[in-house]
Amino acid sequence: MPSTQTTPRRTDRPAARRARRLRFIAAVRFTDGRRQQFSVDNASDHADARRMVFEELSDVASAVIATYR
Repeated sequence: MPSTQTTPRRTDRPAARRARRLRFIAAVRFTDGRRQQFSVDNASDHADARRMVFEELSDVASAVIATYR
């Protein structure tokens, strides 16, 4: 009796890799002297992360954005 099991088909192209999603951390100083760190997970680059911080928070004196590893 012939076997009914099939072997998985092998394709010639490699498996598609998903691009690693960038994460950023923002160190923010407020105008009243407070400091706080925020995680920015859905930005496409440093400039986008900085823009998002200034749009979401009020009274920001300065912000430093770094790639989170």
